[in-house]
Amino acid sequence: MGTTQPSFEMAAETMGRLSRIWISDSTVWRHHKEVASQLEMRLEEEEQKAPNHIAWKDLPVMGWITPEKPIDKHASVSIDGVKILTREEGYREVKMVSVSEVVAEAESETCSLAPQTAEQGEEPTVTSDDEDRGRQDSLKLTAHSYRAVLGDKPTFIPALRGELARRRVTRAVQLSTVNDGADWIWDLTQRYLPDWRVEILDWPHAVENLAKAGKAGWGEGTPEAQAWLEQQKTELWNGELVQVEIGLERLPLRYKERGRDIRQVKAYIDQHWTRLHYDEFRAAGRPIGSGTVESAARNVVAWRMKRGGQRWSSAGATRMLTAVGEAHSDRWDTRMQHLAKAA
Repeated sequence: MGTTQPSFEMAAETMGRLSRIWISDSTVWRHHKEVASQLEMRLEEEEQKAPNHIAWKDLPVMGWITPEKPIDKHASVSIDGVKILTREEGYREVKMVSVSEVVAEAESETCSLAPQTAEQGEEPTVTSDDEDRGRQDSLKLTAHSYRAVLGDKPTFIPALRGELARRRVTRAVQLSTVNDGADWIWDLTQRYLPDWRVEILDWPHAVENLAKAGKAGWGEGTPEAQAWLEQQKTELWNGELVQVEIGLERLPLRYKERGRDIRQVKAYIDQHWTRLHYDEFRAAGRPIGSGTVESAARNVVAWRMKRGGQRWSSAGATRMLTAVGEAHSDRWDTRMQHLAKAA
């Protein structure tokens, strides 16, 4: 309960109200520390057994780690980062991976990118026309799992490889990886996902960058900027990348900061060119938004670890990240059974 409640104090209060057995928040903290420490040790032992050779990402068998909801048909992998406040070093980044199974749905439920990237009660980032452009009503991402680590990229790598192995992503018939434009993320996907993966730039991030160029070229909120952006989004959605590039070249000539913004967006489009074929991705039944991991950064990590006044020790943050990841991956009960047997 210390994992899924906003604080140890609220966990103690909730437990008391439900069971009529009242304990202190420090008692909840001590029990949580003991269990989460064992869980952390167990996961790290699994993850450190991964072979280091270069062919790791193409191995069909990963016998050193127990499978957890292995994905046979279509796996989706997304990576992201979120900062939390630590006592020792101020704000530090948590790196996390989410792995999901992509399933085709009848037209009953919707899988819209806008709700995936917005918190409850918050307006989606991509609105109006994008309610249609961003939607993939025939797809659903399900069976999510998460692994989050406080630290730099080398610290995150064993956890990333371990989670990919647990879900057996190298055995999936299809593998999509949808992320924002951060270089460190794409470096990890290229190093640790099989060569037959399909890389996709998150649709809202692509639109956000085009909006940045339109604002620089035409001015913020102007009718010209809005019309230009709508045209660019339509062309991008339809896979007309050359037309998108032409639209960027035809923006009014600007200098200083506005000129720099336009040049940055041009470079961004060029850098991610092969990840922008949204017409082909949709036709192949692939997701085009990284909302699963972005939602996890907010609703799994930040919801528990970025509340008012919270400052974490590095050790405490590491324990909590392990706990929230397993709880939201629906693996908590199984892990507790394994720990009980090992005791």
